[in-house]
Amino acid sequence: PLMGESFLANVIWVAFFAILAVAVVLFIRYKSIKVIIPVMITAISELFLILGFAALVQWNLDMAAFAGILAAVGTGVDDQIVILDETIKGSDVGSGWKEKMKKAFFIIFVAYATTVAAMVPLWNAGAGLIRGFALTTIAGVTIGVFLTRPAFAAIVEKMFKE
Repeated sequence: PLMGESFLANVIWVAFFAILAVAVVLFIRYKSIKVIIPVMITAISELFLILGFAALVQWNLDMAAFAGILAAVGTGVDDQIVILDETIKGSDVGSGWKEKMKKAFFIIFVAYATTVAAMVPLWNAGAGLIRGFALTTIAGVTIGVFLTRPAFAAIVEKMFKE
């Protein structure tokens, strides 16, 4: 129990510093709090959805599971940046809003398929920690792609649609 309390405290601190670091990088890139807040809210929401799913299926959250969650949330922030870059700073000036979103989601789905394809061999061949990492990563990116990315795209659309 003592090590569990220490582990939980360390995880909370690491999560706080990771969120802060991502916010700083996003501020350097976009120079707007208007962009940072929805990204952070969506990333934190995705984290809670993954943890809720883990609780629902009664996963044991070990170090490998936390690494998988971190990978999934990191992929989520990356996908949100793709959505922002394609819609706000897209190079196709003549393209409409829907075309920019289609291009962003094509990139996101290709990245999703690549991640799942990379994790399936780990899940099949691995045992213990490696299998938990692969399963958590696959579940996390699936939750992100089908729940939080469309929600974030709707937020961006309402914020920036001309």
